[in-house]
Amino acid sequence: MSKSQGSPAAARFRSGAVASLVLAAACLAAAGPAVAAQTAAPPTASACAPDVVAVDGNRLWARKAGAGTTTVVFEAGFGNDSGVWSAIEPRIRAAGVQTLVYDRAGMGQSTIDTGQPYSLDNDVHILRTILTRCGVTGPVVFVGHSYGGAIGLVAAGQDERIKGLVLLDAVAPGVWTPAEVDKNLKAMRPQFDEIRQKAPDLAKVAIPWAEAMPRTAAEVNALEVSERLPIIDIVAEKGQSDPDSAKVWREAHVAFTTHHPQRTFVLAQGSSHKVMIDKPDLVVGSILDMLRRVGAVRP
Repeated sequence: MSKSQGSPAAARFRSGAVASLVLAAACLAAAGPAVAAQTAAPPTASACAPDVVAVDGNRLWARKAGAGTTTVVFEAGFGNDSGVWSAIEPRIRAAGVQTLVYDRAGMGQSTIDTGQPYSLDNDVHILRTILTRCGVTGPVVFVGHSYGGAIGLVAAGQDERIKGLVLLDAVAPGVWTPAEVDKNLKAMRPQFDEIRQKAPDLAKVAIPWAEAMPRTAAEVNALEVSERLPIIDIVAEKGQSDPDSAKVWREAHVAFTTHHPQRTFVLAQGSSHKVMIDKPDLVVGSILDMLRRVGAVRP
């Protein structure tokens, strides 16, 4: 389970939203303890082991570990912190590669500067800055869950260090149609006042993220993902509880992978949206497969 499990207010926030947003924001929680102010380490071999990286007023906890030239970078879904990778990351590191986990702004041990507008592009900027500050020169295999998958897809188009992606029930092109976004916001907005009153730290992250959904969806839906980029796209069989949203989600992922030779569709049978929790062996096997495809480990 994530280090940042939800408060009662967060649970009510989840229960009132429709499936696609609930699952994208699974386990929304108040931010963890504030991180003590310190100067970010320069990019050296030992940087972020662990460390706090200062980025534009945010203070991001990050940990890089392991050896080798390839780094597997883990990006949690919205509302989760790096704790969701606790059963996965050590097994990947044992394959002889580096791993990097971090808590996004406002989650886990990281703090957020609420003076900045929330946006997908800013999350991508923070990710790329952390990679540089932590001394990650590439190649990178990116593992992204839910909204974290959208961050990876955008980042891969901007950052040549990323050589392959493993997506876990990710927000991919076509998942958040305008109708889905509208349905989600109509379900969530009536709960904003309660979240502000009962979980103010959660509100600092969750409400701006929700209000940014139309822009986020438009950007993801307009992405032109490189046909040369290898992608393993794992989709949870039971990731969506709403039948209409489940149909949209599955069809979007099928379209994203069909007729694209470098993209592989994998159905996580019986899994909820939390694929890394329900199917850790499948996730580990897929990451190792991607590491072999990019030449980081032996076949």
